[in-house]
Amino acid sequence: MASLLAAMSLGCALAVPGAPAGPTGFEMTSFAATSPVVTSSAPLDLGDHPMVSRLVLATGSITAPREPSKSKPKKHGKAQEGAPVDENAGLGPERAQILLRSLTLPGWGQATLGLNGSAKVFLVLEAGIWGSYIAFRVQEAQRTDSYLRTARLAAGIDLSQQDDEFRRIVGAFASSEEYNLLVVTRDAANLYLSDPNHQDLASYRAYIEQHSLKGDMSWQWSDEGSFDRYGSQRKSAQKAGLRSNTALALAVANRLVSALHAARAAGRMHAGAPQGWRLDLDPDPTSPGAFRAALSTNF
Repeated sequence: MASLLAAMSLGCALAVPGAPAGPTGFEMTSFAATSPVVTSSAPLDLGDHPMVSRLVLATGSITAPREPSKSKPKKHGKAQEGAPVDENAGLGPERAQILLRSLTLPGWGQATLGLNGSAKVFLVLEAGIWGSYIAFRVQEAQRTDSYLRTARLAAGIDLSQQDDEFRRIVGAFASSEEYNLLVVTRDAANLYLSDPNHQDLASYRAYIEQHSLKGDMSWQWSDEGSFDRYGSQRKSAQKAGLRSNTALALAVANRLVSALHAARAAGRMHAGAPQGWRLDLDPDPTSPGAFRAALSTNF
């Protein structure tokens, strides 16, 4: 190629002056008739040669052959370009094992994947949740024992073997006689004396005798202060029980979140997705000149 360009340059230099010029600005026939072929084994640097510049201006441009373009790998979801992605990736055995570990102990699956920071977060949350659950259960037991003692000392009734409904009734009425009068007698009257044309006094008295509270199930509060204290202690015990149940719900939620996080982290690691924070700024189509910012992360 270098020999051919040198020969063309010499041909242009030896062109006969005044000869009619072709469309490219020089006579190619003069090259064939008068230019000798010059060959050289040394490399020629013709980039700054004046004749080569005139040749480039006359003929257009000399371009080197293009290399075949390489096709870019396609993106699959959020996987990094060029990273191997398993098209049939799903809940494989390794991923299922990590998920089960996180369901058993939150943070275990993250520790298996090497995500020590996330593992510590879930373990600390788990420890705090169970610590709160134990504390609330202890509070519930202590406050329950307090209102049972109050009922035994101030009302003369042992509620340790009674259900929660009966304990509620003791805290709602000043005495068992009041309960019998306001509740049992009322129910008996509604059942057997509500119809003036058909009243059954025998059934009315039998119902009262059967459902009235007496004997070991009778009580009488000694003073209003003890009555109010019993109700306050009982409500406090119920709140502690509700909080302990909430702690159990949080423990379940912590396991579900940990399992989901571990499964997603395992999938991203398998697909080779980059991890870190990313800030995206997009123009707001509803407001010209405004932008929307979104901060996202893969963890």
